Amino acid sequence: MVKFVIAISGKRKSGKDYCAKLIKESIASKGVSVSAVGISHSLKEEYAKIHDLNFAELLTDGPYKEKYRKDMILWGEEARNKDFAVFCRAAIKSVIDSDVVIVSDCRRLTDYAYFNSNFNSLTIRVESSEENRKERGFRFVEGVDDAESECGLDNYKFDVVLKNLTGEELAPQIEAITGIVINKL
Repeated sequence: MVKFVIAISGKRKSGKDYCAKLIKESIASKGVSVSAVGISHSLKEEYAKIHDLNFAELLTDGPYKEKYRKDMILWGEEARNKDFAVFCRAAIKSVIDSDVVIVSDCRRLTDYAYFNSNFNSLTIRVESSEENRKERGFRFVEGVDDAESECGLDNYKFDVVLKNLTGEELAPQIEAITGIVINKL
């Protein structure tokens, strides 16, 4: 049964998945059952079924996903307008047996509202410089990078801001986050 949710957000190419992986490894090293999931995974799975697309390819950072990104965002917004927590519930359901769940891709206030109201949680924003994001392949796309899916949490007050800057040590920040989680279990 899920005891704690770490809800991570950040801009494209900020390193959300990388930081989630490091946090997961750190928490697991303390003997705690931990899983990492993405809200977008359940969205992409359903979108792929409906549109007869390759789900595995939609999970990559390649051109296949980029080809469908704008339409997936619009379709996802329509689904959320009917039920704002539909993809959050699906993500948690897939890892219900873990003590700690790391959700690596929160993008909306409603995502945080769901996790904060249903679980003990920690909100984390992964931040990286524009230069570092560009080094990781970021290119601004109108209609994507200025949409709610990228900007909806820009003014949110996060519990922790994790600075993921190239060449800087992440270990002290990861250890601090692990300590917060372990103390709240």
